[in-house]
Amino acid sequence: MTSNQYYEQIDETFEEVETALETLPDDVDIRCAEGVINATFSNGVVFVFSRQPPTEQLWLATPGGGFHYLWHEDSQRWLDTKSGASFHTFLVEELLQHTGIHLEWDDPAAGNG
Repeated sequence: MTSNQYYEQIDETFEEVETALETLPDDVDIRCAEGVINATFSNGVVFVFSRQPPTEQLWLATPGGGFHYLWHEDSQRWLDTKSGASFHTFLVEELLQHTGIHLEWDDPAAGNG
């Protein structure tokens, strides 16, 4: 992946994340600055999404831990560097587990959205 491709993918993903969070029934406090999205939910839970240009990764911090994702051109998705889980699917699961909120946000790369 070239640096330009990384920035295109991460920008698109951050826009998708921000839009998805804004559609939630919860009053989410979304703060964006310097390549980081901080989302604070009404129950006090915080999710932090951050760009990592030096490693060309997307990082997600939740109460469940810290997760690192690399873009995979073949599958057209961000995959966890340890488990191989899709960022898209994992975010939906983490939101439900830690906030009780179900996000209708199918993973388009999986062919179901």
